[in-house]
Amino acid sequence: MVLLQPLGANARGEKLQEAIAAFEQRGFVIRREHPRCAEPQLFGLYVRGQREVVVCPRGNQLEALLHEGWHAVQSLCQRGTPLLGSDALLHQLGRRDRRELQLLYRPDQWPREAEARLMARERLDSYLQALDRACTAAEAPKAN
Repeated sequence: MVLLQPLGANARGEKLQEAIAAFEQRGFVIRREHPRCAEPQLFGLYVRGQREVVVCPRGNQLEALLHEGWHAVQSLCQRGTPLLGSDALLHQLGRRDRRELQLLYRPDQWPREAEARLMARERLDSYLQALDRACTAAEAPKAN
């Protein structure tokens, strides 16, 4: 007996595997299990200070990977400096995202969270180009 998954779920699974492979090629470790995945509202997390991202087995795992992966980029490559200013970031978010930022995060966390939410919705190729630009610029030697 053959069980068929809806095309959308299969395509998302392929994109998730493609994204995992792309992160791993760039030296990241992607984990699918973590004790914190027992928390019912947690979809993923970035392990601070490391090139490690956890994607919990629930929800939109591709979006969770890209979101938490961008937090890694912010921390390791951008040194906490968002690509866009706070006003521009918040302007690009929908009403629901802006409301969640207000309810769940301190105002000083909004730019990082807004940027991660926006980046998680980018096409994978655009996302990876932005990741490569951010991390390559961070690795470039500084002029004396």
